[in-house]
Amino acid sequence: MDQLTDKEQESNDDNVVNQVESLLISGEEASRSGDSKTALAAFNKAISLDPSSDMAWFNRGVLLEAQQDARGARQAFQICLDVNPNHAPATANLCILLERIGDQVGAYSMALKALEFYPGHPTIMDVKNRCQGSASTKPLESMQAVEQIESFDQEDVETVVQETGISDVNALLDEAVHHDADDNQQLDIEELRSAAEVVIATEDIKDRIEVSQPVVQAIPDLPVVPIETEMDNVLDLDNMANEAKNLIQSGDAKGALALLKPHLKNEASKHPQSWLIAGGAMARLDLQDHAISAIEHAQKLDPSNPKGWYNLGSLKQRKGLLKEASTCYSNALREDPSYVKAAQKWAPLAMELKDPEAYLSAATIIIAADPESPVRLELATTLIELAEGESRVLELQAGIPPTLPEGPEMAKTALDLLGQGDTKLHARAHTMANNHMESVKIWKGLIQSERNDPETWRGLSKALYAAGDNTTAEKCSIKAKEIEEELAKRGGGVVAPDISSATSSTETQQDNAAMQIPQTNQIVEQPVEVNQEQMMSANELLSRPQIEQPVPETTPNPEVDLAKAALEVQSSSLVQEEFRNPESNAVANQDISWYNQGVALIEAGKYAEALSCFDRALPSFADDDEMVIRILNGRGNAFYYLENYPACVESYHQAMLIKPEEVRGKTLYNMGTAYAEMERYQDSVKCFEQAIPRGLSKEEIKRTKDQIRRCNILIKEQNKKKR
Repeated sequence: MDQLTDKEQESNDDNVVNQVESLLISGEEASRSGDSKTALAAFNKAISLDPSSDMAWFNRGVLLEAQQDARGARQAFQICLDVNPNHAPATANLCILLERIGDQVGAYSMALKALEFYPGHPTIMDVKNRCQGSASTKPLESMQAVEQIESFDQEDVETVVQETGISDVNALLDEAVHHDADDNQQLDIEELRSAAEVVIATEDIKDRIEVSQPVVQAIPDLPVVPIETEMDNVLDLDNMANEAKNLIQSGDAKGALALLKPHLKNEASKHPQSWLIAGGAMARLDLQDHAISAIEHAQKLDPSNPKGWYNLGSLKQRKGLLKEASTCYSNALREDPSYVKAAQKWAPLAMELKDPEAYLSAATIIIAADPESPVRLELATTLIELAEGESRVLELQAGIPPTLPEGPEMAKTALDLLGQGDTKLHARAHTMANNHMESVKIWKGLIQSERNDPETWRGLSKALYAAGDNTTAEKCSIKAKEIEEELAKRGGGVVAPDISSATSSTETQQDNAAMQIPQTNQIVEQPVEVNQEQMMSANELLSRPQIEQPVPETTPNPEVDLAKAALEVQSSSLVQEEFRNPESNAVANQDISWYNQGVALIEAGKYAEALSCFDRALPSFADDDEMVIRILNGRGNAFYYLENYPACVESYHQAMLIKPEEVRGKTLYNMGTAYAEMERYQDSVKCFEQAIPRGLSKEEIKRTKDQIRRCNILIKEQNKKKR
C-alpha cells in the first residue's frame, strides 16, 4: 500500500483532532445533563481515536469514580498525568481517591503536587496532614476490578480477540463492563469491540510513555561538563499570543492557529490570552464548536476579560444558543459597564428572548453612552408597554394583588427619557405614572387635532377612568366605537384599537375601587382633581426605601408564627409591645366607636367580631386617609388571626397603596408573615427586605433578617421539589 504524503498525513491528523474535540464537547454536555452512559461512551471513543488525549482520560476517571470503579478511575487519572503531568484537576482528584482507597503514601505525594496548583486548598491540605508520615500503600494491581458481565457469546470474544490481537481476555471483559450500551447485562460483539478499542488504546499509551522515558547511564570516569542554560529557548507566551493576533489581523487565521496549537495543552495551558486568540482563529476558520470550547476555557482562566465574554456571546448567538449568548453579554458588561458594543448586541437579543430586565439594562448603557441614540425612544416605549402590561394583569387578576407593582416607576423613567412633549406616548406614560390630570390634558389636546382617531378617544377614556370620571370616560369610549363604525361604513376599514390603552368600564371601576379613587361625574372640560398621594403605587416601597416617615399607630399586629412554612420564629411579633397600651390604638372620638370596638375585640381574641366592627367603621371615613389606613390594617390583622391569609394580604396592600411613602416597617413585616403562611416565600422576602430601613429597632431588624434567611432556605427547597 502506498504511503501517505506529508500533506495527507497532516490532513488525517487534523481530522482526528477535530473528531476528538467534538467527542469531548458532546461528552461534557451529556455529563452535565446527567447522561453518564452517553458521556462515558464519547470519552471512550475519543481515547480509542487518540490515546494521548489527557482530557478524555480525565473525564473517564471522573465518571468511573462516580460509578464506584475506583480501580478504573485510578488508572484513568494516572494515565492522564502520564500524558500531561501538569493536569491540575487530575492531580487533585487522584490525591483524594488514593487516600480513600488506603494508599496514603501515594495520596501524600500527590497532595504535595496538587498544592502547587491549588495553594492552601483546605481539602488537599487535610489529605496532606492526615497522610503525612504514613507508610500505608496500595498498588493498582492489588485493587479489586469491577464485577464482570458473565453473559456473552464465547465465539464473539474469540472473534474480537482475533480481530484486534488482544492477548489479555480478562482485561477485555473487565473493560466491557463500561460498554454495555443497552444495560441488559449481556455483551454483544459490538460492545466487545468497543471495549477492545479502549484496551488497545490503554496498552498503546502505556507503551508510548515507557518508550519516551529517557535511559540514563552512569559513566563515572567521564568529567562533568557544565552546560550553560539557553534562556532564549524559554517560550514567551505573551509575545506568541501577540504574534498570533497579528497573523489573524493580516488574514492568516490558519497560521495563527498553527503557531498556538502545539503549546495550548502544554506551556500555554493556563495562559488565557493564547486560548482566547486561538478561539478567534478557529472562529475565522469556521470551527465554531472548537472556537466556543477554546474561549470558554480562556474565560475560566480569566473570567474578568470582557472581550472574551463578548466574543463567546457572538459565537453562541451565531449557533442559536441565545440564552447562553445573553448571559455572556451580561458578563461582559459586568466586567466593563462601559462596553457599549456588548450592550448593542445584548439589547435586541434580550427583546428576542422577551427578557425585559436584560433589555432595560442593555438599553440604559447604550443611552448613557449616546443620549441621542434611537434606542432612547425604543426604551421609553418598551417601559410604557411593560407598565401597561402589568396594569392589565392587575385588572384581570382575582384575589391577592402582587406585592409591589413596578409600572409607575417604569413610566416615570420613560417620561424622563421622552422629555417634555404632548404625544400619545407622553399621555400613556402619565397614565401609568398616575399623573392622571396631565394625561387627560394631553389627550384632550390630541383630540383637537385628531378628532376622528378612535385610538385617541380610547386613550382619553382610560385616563378619565383612572382619574375617577367614569361618566365622561364611558362617553369617550362610546365615541371611539362610533368613529370605528363610521369608518367601516365608508369602506375605510376599522382603525385597530390600542390594546394597551383600552379597558372595559367594569374592569376600570374595579381597579378604581381597589386604588380608592373617588368617583365623580365631572365632564371633560372640568376634569376631576385626583389625590396624587392616593394614586401613588406601592412600587415606591422599592424605589424609595430610604423614607422612614411613620404612619399613625396601626391596630395590633398578629403574632408571627410560620409553623406552616416550617419557620422557627420568635414567640412575639415585632409590634406585640403595642398591645400593652390600648390607648395607642384607640381613637378618642365618639364618631369612631366601631373602630375602637374592633381594637378591643382583637385584644379579646374575638377576631370575626372585630372584623365586622372594622367593616362597619370603614364607610364613615372615605375622606380620611389616616383612619382608612388604620381600619384596613385592623382588617388585615383580623384576617390573619382567622387564617384567611389572602384576604389579610389584600387588606394590608390596600392600606399601603394610600400612602406608600409612609408605610412602616412593622406593617411590611406583618404582610411578609402572611405571605409566608401561604408559602409565597419570594413575596415574603421582598416584604421583609423593605421593612428593614423603615423604622425598625435593632432587635426587630435582627429578627427580620432571620426571617429572610429562613425564607431563602425554603425557596431553595421549593425549587428542588419543582426540579
